[in-house]
Amino acid sequence: MRKKTELAKEAYRSGNVKKALWIAKSFRIGLSKDDRDKIVRAYECLVHPDFYLMLGKSPEEEIEKGKRVFEEKIL
Repeated sequence: MRKKTELAKEAYRSGNVKKALWIAKSFRIGLSKDDRDKIVRAYECLVHPDFYLMLGKSPEEEIEKGKRVFEEKIL
């Protein structure tokens, strides 16, 4: 059985950022609350970009922040 971390890394490396963030948003160990929030927000921006636009946030910027955390803390 493969670990969730391995699955998330594999998805990210294959270009499936949405799946990687979906898996990583449940991670608790090794991430601060702020890091986890960025990953969750990035995933939510991929799923519901219009909602975040209504809130005055840039989905692209939020996704990049989440990807940065993923690359620094998980990869």
